[in-house]
Amino acid sequence: MFPLPKQTNGANQFFFWIIMGLLGLWLFSGLTAFKLSTTALLTMHYIMEISSIILGFIIFFITWYGTNHNVGMQACAISLVALSTSIFEIGHVLAYPGMPGVTAETLEHLWITYSLVARLIWGFGLLYTMTLPATNGTFAYYPNKTLLYSTLLVVAALMANVSFNNTLSPSLYIDRYDHPLAVLGRVLGLVADAAALIILRRYHPNHVSRNFLQMALVFSFLADLSYLFSNQTPFVLNVSSHLCKVLSYYYLLRAIFVVVIQKPYEEIMKFKDEMEELAANNAKLYQESEQQRNLIEDTLAKIGTIISSQLNLKDTLDAIADMVADMMRARQSCIALLTKDHSVLQVAATYGINTPPAVIPLQSSLAGQVLESKTALYIDDLTLHPELFRPQLIFSNIRSMICAPLVNDREVIGVIEAYSSDKAAFTERDALFLKALGAYAGAAIASAMLYEETKLRLDEEKFLYQIAQSAASTIDTDTIMAQCTTHTVNALNADMGIGFLLGSNGRILSAKATVGIDCTITDVELAAYPKLAELTSTFKPAATTIDAFPLLSQSCDKNTIKHLLILPLSVDHRLLGVIILGWRGFVAPDRLERLPFAALMAQQIALGLEKANLYNQVKAMALADGLTGLANRRNFDLFLKAELRRSFTLKRPLSLIMFDLDKFKHYNDTYGHLTGDKLLAQIGEILRHNVRSIDLPARYGGEEFSIILPECTNAEALAIAEKLRQIVEETHFPDNLGAFTARITASLGVATYDPAITSGGVPDMEDLIAWADKALYQAKQQGRNRVFNAPLVQ
Repeated sequence: MFPLPKQTNGANQFFFWIIMGLLGLWLFSGLTAFKLSTTALLTMHYIMEISSIILGFIIFFITWYGTNHNVGMQACAISLVALSTSIFEIGHVLAYPGMPGVTAETLEHLWITYSLVARLIWGFGLLYTMTLPATNGTFAYYPNKTLLYSTLLVVAALMANVSFNNTLSPSLYIDRYDHPLAVLGRVLGLVADAAALIILRRYHPNHVSRNFLQMALVFSFLADLSYLFSNQTPFVLNVSSHLCKVLSYYYLLRAIFVVVIQKPYEEIMKFKDEMEELAANNAKLYQESEQQRNLIEDTLAKIGTIISSQLNLKDTLDAIADMVADMMRARQSCIALLTKDHSVLQVAATYGINTPPAVIPLQSSLAGQVLESKTALYIDDLTLHPELFRPQLIFSNIRSMICAPLVNDREVIGVIEAYSSDKAAFTERDALFLKALGAYAGAAIASAMLYEETKLRLDEEKFLYQIAQSAASTIDTDTIMAQCTTHTVNALNADMGIGFLLGSNGRILSAKATVGIDCTITDVELAAYPKLAELTSTFKPAATTIDAFPLLSQSCDKNTIKHLLILPLSVDHRLLGVIILGWRGFVAPDRLERLPFAALMAQQIALGLEKANLYNQVKAMALADGLTGLANRRNFDLFLKAELRRSFTLKRPLSLIMFDLDKFKHYNDTYGHLTGDKLLAQIGEILRHNVRSIDLPARYGGEEFSIILPECTNAEALAIAEKLRQIVEETHFPDNLGAFTARITASLGVATYDPAITSGGVPDMEDLIAWADKALYQAKQQGRNRVFNAPLVQ
């Protein structure tokens, strides 16, 4: 019914909870049992009852006679509930014991009955109003006066029945406060209040007065609860119940005030600002129009000049649609352009149509006849031509229409239509005028389309340059994918994009970049998505739907992607990766038809990735041993020198293990050099998988290996060396028969540099190697297949 409500301020919330706390104390600690004088009780009773009545009438009057006459069914029903309740409250006050003329013989039962009926009308009335739709609007089917008079008539009949004959079933003759019907009525009121509160919270979360209505229902509930548990005589004032009832009326009044007074005032002020701005714009347009000539030829010439100056295609189309509706005295207009294959008219701009069609068919439409005849046509009464296509309007029907071709350089590029809800709204003169305007508009649209095409090509060149720059500026493939994925998303106006790199095994796609999605995309196996695998195998960009990659809809609930564009990144029919672009809503055809441009971007990105891969491979070959895959001697020297400097600076230990195979020459002589190479490769695997991630195993030369251990004490290094020795001793190695029966052992020497317990500067790299080599020699001398520890390097 209303926009999102403003939250109550801190003072209101504080006041609310203070009142709630006091009421809790009054209800459950017995404060209501305090006895006051009859005069004081009656005075307080009258004040609170009259306050409730006044508030109820105020609610009614500001709803029915306030500034907003479109308050809707819910607000109107609330006001009638307040009016009906207030009328019975008046009867309750007039029949209350202690009033002049009120005796036990005359109106003994009426004060309780009136009060009970008022509370039931209040509770069930508010419950009913919470079930009404919370939408603005007038009473189209319930005239205001009829509804009011009907309500008053029902209230009067009910009041007369209660007052005179009590013939309702069950009988409403209630002469005491603890009468079963009185208790039942209070319980029903409590149930109605609770149900209304639940409905409000569940089905009206965005009600503009939700907070105030909640507080009104809460206080109504407390009032009925107080009445239910009160054991006092009819002449003792129940302070908490009447106070809650007043507060309930008060917050209901505030809710109605927001709907009827505050909200319309805000809308009026907003409309005033919009009207002032519109008036200023209209004044400017009027000054411009005054300068135009009255002759129709000059008017058309100047219109063509104004439209042609609108180089932006969308602005041009919108301006033409608005102008046609104005000149044809029509409420709606539409511009549709022929597609490239001339198979359908695609709607490009509309005026006054809330839900415009996507296309206009060539068959069974006035536009199709216009394209065939290349002249303007109009129909006076569409009811005589039900087969003709026309837009579907919500609040009115199209009775007549006119259509003219959009022509550029003697070629029809589309049509322009105007619609009216009146019969015979267009004349032959309008047809001639619209046909002339179609020639000007066609030229302007063609000019804007050419401008858009030129601008598009310039943008493509810009994005291709950015992609080339990103691919050339780094050799890190992850960085290339991250930057180029962003460029492709921007270039094709996509809502999201994901950049994948294909793993070395050719099966796993690793997500390296995401744009426009807030969920995590993990590595995926290409074979798990057959349609995606099929599209990437063509090595060409392809448009598809979300079905090709359902992981997006399964893992990313907020990203309701509907259309995808798959960009395989390949070189020489070898897949390197893939970029997936997505659109959430309707995708304009020009986006998915730009496949040649997408192919150019994919080619540029693939070349950049290929160059980075080749560079990284060459770099790895320069720093790695080709047989074992471990670091080579050059890489070992660079790493050890850097770690020695870091160890000295941070005062952290650094250890070095020299590793040599025992009697490797005998192994080579026995099984051959090719088998010996296999053993060395297997030793490389052992070292790679049994050291820490920060350690660097290297092939030092021949059958000798070395391991650099940063942040490693001497004791830790000895433990790692002993573990490696045991693994080598227990491992079976290849023999010359293709089996794994051969055995070999290794000797290891350990040296440690600890700047925390040694003095001097950074030791020479050769010194540390020499100490470890000496330890290795000692291990060999002591019988091989052992670990020997060198003294701390000074």
